[in-house]
Amino acid sequence: MQPTLQINAQTTLGELVTFFPDITHRLNDLHIDYCCQGDRSLQSAINDAGLPADFMGEVQQAYQAFLTRTDREAPITELSNPQLIDLILQIHHQPERILWKELDELINKILLVHFHHDQVLLLQLHRNFSLLKMELEQHFAKEEKILFPAMLQAEQTPESRMAIRELIEQLESEHEVAGQLIKQIIELTQHFSPPNYACPTMKAVYAKLHQLSDDIFLHIAKENSVLFKRY
Repeated sequence: MQPTLQINAQTTLGELVTFFPDITHRLNDLHIDYCCQGDRSLQSAINDAGLPADFMGEVQQAYQAFLTRTDREAPITELSNPQLIDLILQIHHQPERILWKELDELINKILLVHFHHDQVLLLQLHRNFSLLKMELEQHFAKEEKILFPAMLQAEQTPESRMAIRELIEQLESEHEVAGQLIKQIIELTQHFSPPNYACPTMKAVYAKLHQLSDDIFLHIAKENSVLFKRY
């Protein structure tokens, strides 16, 4: 039988999205940070967002409906380190690389095509995305070439575990940087709402940015709230 979560005021956002990943769409719409602020309690998030008191009941009811689904997967807390690392690589690293490669070309294209419409917006969007892409490329390299291989070592000494913890602290700081860049992109694009002059390519850029942002938030939550906490 799969483990379940008792959702209450003290439930952390990290726990919530770990056991109930579908709730991320609702949290994203409400601009509630569950990745870099995964240790915050649900009640604190509700208070900070100014949500009505019955929002807790809404989440609990939605989770109970989620539990009745036959296609739901076991919580990632049940996965071993090798399984969780493989999951992160397969459903986050690879798809995100594809997305940012597509976006790199498309954002450069709309920068030129729509420059006369709003150069301030397009130049800033190009800059923020370029910084995000650079951060992710370097971050993924550290995880794939240093962190994950170290975690997968069969024999781990106190010294090797300490080195892993030190690298995790650095990577969590990088998660914060990526999260802030995404928040700036969200604000810049008015929550991924294309302007009136947007052509199909620009609309595609906004949709892909939305998809990339949502995936990165869930990706960070899985690492910060589950994998990294094991160390």
